Amino acid sequence: MNTGKPDAGQRGFTLVELLIAVGIMALIGTAGSLLLNSSLENQAVIEQRQQNLERLALALTIFRRDLEQLTPRSPRDSQGDALPANIIAGQVGADSELEFVHAGRRVIPGRGLGSQLERVRYVKEEKELIRYSAGVADPASNTHWQRQVLLTEVSQFEVELYDGERWSTFWPPSTQINATQPKALRLTTEVGVWQDIKLNVLLPEAIQ
Repeated sequence: MNTGKPDAGQRGFTLVELLIAVGIMALIGTAGSLLLNSSLENQAVIEQRQQNLERLALALTIFRRDLEQLTPRSPRDSQGDALPANIIAGQVGADSELEFVHAGRRVIPGRGLGSQLERVRYVKEEKELIRYSAGVADPASNTHWQRQVLLTEVSQFEVELYDGERWSTFWPPSTQINATQPKALRLTTEVGVWQDIKLNVLLPEAIQ
């Protein structure tokens, strides 16, 4: 006979139990949302760092390639006077400036006469490593230089050149003012989170 009373097995949730369940679900959802946001932020940081690392590797490759194509030809300044060596290095404050002529410049057919020689200059401006290039070996005062930002967040750009006995941040060194070409070059730089990056480049042999 049905007395109208619910069986013990058919007992439902009370309001307090429902509120507790909803609260637990809200906490789980909040924790999951925070974890997801943290994962997305970490992924963005990793991807940005990967892009910066690839850009650093590309900049070092360009720098090395330019140096490995160094020509024995001594360039001239904007007044037409020959420079004392085929590679010129100095310091502005704590950072270096480097200028030289290299071969291997791509000449596009059908665009008039062009030289495969290119004058390049590497300087640090503010926190950027800049590569200036001119499509001639001996730029004049009105020559257009192309400006390319290779790296940002650069805190150090130091170039040292080896004369066979010692390293110097200047070229030609004060002890060998007649030296035309160093034997090797060493770059020390700091970019963003990457510190004390060193790149050694063996320069082509000078033609006597």
